[in-house]
Amino acid sequence: MKPHDLMPHPGRRITQIAGGLTEALERGELSLAYQPQVCLATGEVVGAEALMRWHSAELGEVPPSEFVPVAEACGLIGPLGLWALRTACAQAAAWRAARLPALRVSVNVAPHQFSGADMVAEVRQALAAHGLPAQALGIEITEGALMQDAHRVADALRQLQSDGVEISLDDFGTGYSSLSRLRDLPIDLVKIDRSFVADVGAAASSASVTRSVIRLAKELHMQVLAEGVETEEQLKQLVKHGCDRIQGWVFGKAMSSDDFAELLASRRRLPEEMTHRHSHQRTLLLVDDEENILSALRRLVRRDGYRVLTASSGQEGLTLLRAHHVDVIISDQRMPGMTGVEFLRQAKLEYPDTIRMTLSGYTDLQSIIDAVNEGAVYKFLTKPWDDALLREHIAQAFRQRELAEENRRLAHEVSSANSELAAANRRLEHSVRREHDLLRTMQTAAGNARDMVDLVPIAIFGFDPDGLLVYANQRARKVFPAWCAGIGDSPDPALRGVLTQTPPDAQQGCRVRLGGSDFEAWVGRLALGTAESGSLLMLRVVGVADSA
Repeated sequence: MKPHDLMPHPGRRITQIAGGLTEALERGELSLAYQPQVCLATGEVVGAEALMRWHSAELGEVPPSEFVPVAEACGLIGPLGLWALRTACAQAAAWRAARLPALRVSVNVAPHQFSGADMVAEVRQALAAHGLPAQALGIEITEGALMQDAHRVADALRQLQSDGVEISLDDFGTGYSSLSRLRDLPIDLVKIDRSFVADVGAAASSASVTRSVIRLAKELHMQVLAEGVETEEQLKQLVKHGCDRIQGWVFGKAMSSDDFAELLASRRRLPEEMTHRHSHQRTLLLVDDEENILSALRRLVRRDGYRVLTASSGQEGLTLLRAHHVDVIISDQRMPGMTGVEFLRQAKLEYPDTIRMTLSGYTDLQSIIDAVNEGAVYKFLTKPWDDALLREHIAQAFRQRELAEENRRLAHEVSSANSELAAANRRLEHSVRREHDLLRTMQTAAGNARDMVDLVPIAIFGFDPDGLLVYANQRARKVFPAWCAGIGDSPDPALRGVLTQTPPDAQQGCRVRLGGSDFEAWVGRLALGTAESGSLLMLRVVGVADSA
């Protein structure tokens, strides 16, 4: 027997998974794990993604990447998704009942769940069953869900968004949509796929994808969450580029509900230096291939309290930039391997927020002019230098760096506030539109009811709270034309007498005689809430009468 004969056949494996899934819910083999989502403004846990797990008695641990596609293909994703939604809501309610910090639990919804079933009704029922506000739930959809029956899906998402449910676009960048297309979709949060996050701390060309997604999402007033964040370097880069939230092993892996409860109870958060609030020590990088120059510069700035890093080449300077947060760079021009201008160009490409200056006794005028025009060099200073003037140039560079940092921090806060305001406006707009539709429906129903009352073969009169006659149906106008002439005024004395002598809300009619004929009269009091809003008088002829 060959080794590959011992391995399960792919087709047989799929059949086993499909068969096992049909009984997995009944056997209690499914569970949810929760991975924390952290706000980079405060460092606090603000959410959790509910991730489905399956421990099969026959197959062991089956990863979602295996059983979810099979569930979708076999039409089982609907029941599984509904179970996940209800279980996540129940867990969120349990955490709240335990007085743990309130947060939003996000549930993944497959495209198939929008076909056939009323997704909006299912979500509302799940929230109501556990007394949860809509703000406690998030719905995560993939680009594939938006590609299938886009109008229907978007309409359902708008209804949920108007309720307060957060709508996230999961794994952005792996499908066919674009951020410009998202402008017309009800999306609150864009989740950057882990395949882009993995290289965010590498070359500038790799990081630019993430930067572009963050920048464009902000312009559309959407929040951004980065998935699969595994290293502190990735986290630092995401903070630097203005990402709003992160999810990944750098803070916590997916865990059981009990472990997640312990995490919430511990109030664990990101260190402040890993958030937008971090204020670090001023850091100066000096790059020169002459040790005596580096020593002289270190002595010069020692009294100013800067953190000073030194490098003897451009390549060594880039290595330090990738390992440390640097504010200001001063570089020599003539160095072996890489000139100062070449080094600063690369520094600008990878770390555009740094303030970069050249300090050199060699003046290649054209290269310096080109570097200044490109923005790679902030100032060109010459050797030998004036100590007081150089210190002032460095201090001014730090002030400019801190001003830019403060502007970026404020811009991030404004952008976050704008995103929340835009989401609130979208919910309000949808709510107003829904209320308008409801009001129009009620007006139509009221008109239909009035038409029906008008056709009832009993004389009906309506009176407002002040006793003024405000309505008479068709039968009343025919039988009592004299009384109906005063609509809008006090009723005829005879009509008032009938109204006052008839007991209100009686089970049986009161016999009255009008114009030689007998009538049965009923009076019903109308109330709107707790306030009386008028009354109805109904007269049914017992004898024969054509006029009052």
